Amino acid sequence: MRSPGPQHPAHAAAMSEAELMEAIRAMVTDLGLHAFHPADSRRSWGPGFPDLVIAGLGGTIFRECKTETGSLSADQRRWGYVLQASGQRWAVWRPRALLNGQIAAELAAVASIQPGLWEESA
Repeated sequence: MRSPGPQHPAHAAAMSEAELMEAIRAMVTDLGLHAFHPADSRRSWGPGFPDLVIAGLGGTIFRECKTETGSLSADQRRWGYVLQASGQRWAVWRPRALLNGQIAAELAAVASIQPGLWEESA
């Protein structure tokens, strides 16, 4: 696994959404997961659709990525509500979730592997 970087709140606050997405892309690639990222959902049928759909043997997740201070639009909140109400796994990922290992653990679960094994082999 590629190291997400120092575990310091200042690093999370300084991380851009693009940097967060790139770190996630690297982990998704390392794990061999299938992922989709719409270029700009505002120009499609579903404004507010989540930034990421990630699928593996352990299931499919929908994730919206935001900076530490970024807020969800009304369309993003509606998508989150509908996905959760229909039994889907939707959540918001922020830089602190990358730095504290939460994202790595969730991706390992989607890949259907034990997080500790992934970290030792990478």
